[in-house]
Amino acid sequence: MDLPHFECTKCGACCRDEYLLVTVTGSDIVKISAILGLGPDDMLKALDFYIVSEGQTTPVGLERISSVATERGLAFMALKKMENGDCIFLKKDLCMIHPVRPLVCRSFPFVFTESEGQRNWGLSAKKDICPGLGTGPLISEEDITELAESILPEIQIYKKFTKEWNEHQTSPTVSNLLKAILEDIRFYK
Repeated sequence: MDLPHFECTKCGACCRDEYLLVTVTGSDIVKISAILGLGPDDMLKALDFYIVSEGQTTPVGLERISSVATERGLAFMALKKMENGDCIFLKKDLCMIHPVRPLVCRSFPFVFTESEGQRNWGLSAKKDICPGLGTGPLISEEDITELAESILPEIQIYKKFTKEWNEHQTSPTVSNLLKAILEDIRFYK
C-alpha cells in the first residue's frame, strides 16, 4: 500500500461518529485515570463494554482488538458515547483528554499490526469519515514507523494482560477489571 497524504484537520468527525468505537487499552485507562484523578469506580462511568454474543460476527475493525471477560461475557472496552454519538470527552469541539487520548485516537485513520516481528499498517475501516486523509503532506515511512513504534508495544502489553485476565478469572467483573488494570505496573511504562 502506498503511503497517503494526511493532515489532521481537527474536525472531530472521528470523535462524533456513532459507529466508531474508541477502544481503550490498559495504558489508556491508566493515563486517563491519572490526568483526571479518577479511581476505578469513576473511570467505570466513562467506559462502555460492548458484548459480542457467542456466534455473533465481530464488528468490522474489532477483529484484532482484545476482548475482556466480564460478568456478562467477553466484551470490547471503549470510551462511552453520548446519546448524540459524541465521545464522552468531547466538549465544545475539543478533546478534554488530548494529551493522553487513547491509542486509536492517536493513530486514526491508521491501524497497525505486528506479525512474526513484521510491523504492518493499513487504514481504518472508518477511514472515509476523515477529511484529512488525502490532504496535507505525504506521510513518510519514518512517520509511519514512529507511530507504529509508539502504538504496538502498548497493544502487546494489553493483549498479554487480557489473555491472563481471561484465563484466570472465575467470576470476572468490570469493577475488578479496572482495579486490576490500575494496579498493573506494566501499564505505567
